[in-house]
Amino acid sequence: MNEHRPTELELALDEALGRALRAPQVPHGLRARLNAAVTRTAGIHWAALREQMENERREQLRRLQTEYVRVRRSTIVTLLAAAFAAGTAAVTAMPWLRAHLGSYTPMAIAWSGAALGLGITFHEPLRALLRRWSNAL
Repeated sequence: MNEHRPTELELALDEALGRALRAPQVPHGLRARLNAAVTRTAGIHWAALREQMENERREQLRRLQTEYVRVRRSTIVTLLAAAFAAGTAAVTAMPWLRAHLGSYTPMAIAWSGAALGLGITFHEPLRALLRRWSNAL
């Protein structure tokens, strides 16, 4: 083997550090607690513990995957329902809007959609902000 022999500079540095730094105090009974912990873990069957943990992890991943699929399906159904409802509302409201707004109808629909989208997006953050302000008063 190729052993590293400390140089004179390394020895001098070790000696200076030994004088400058104190060794930390070891808590009372550390050795006994350490030996007790080693004794407790000596009876553990590590392969069985690892297998159990891997099984738990697989089950957790399966539950996460199932929940992910459920949320994804729920989101798709909600988007389709919202699109259908918006289309139905537009077809129903278009004649009335044309009669009352005339050529401004497309612009009114676009601005209404933008306002609704912003309202949906910022509804919860604005409520939280108002709650924080009311609690501060």
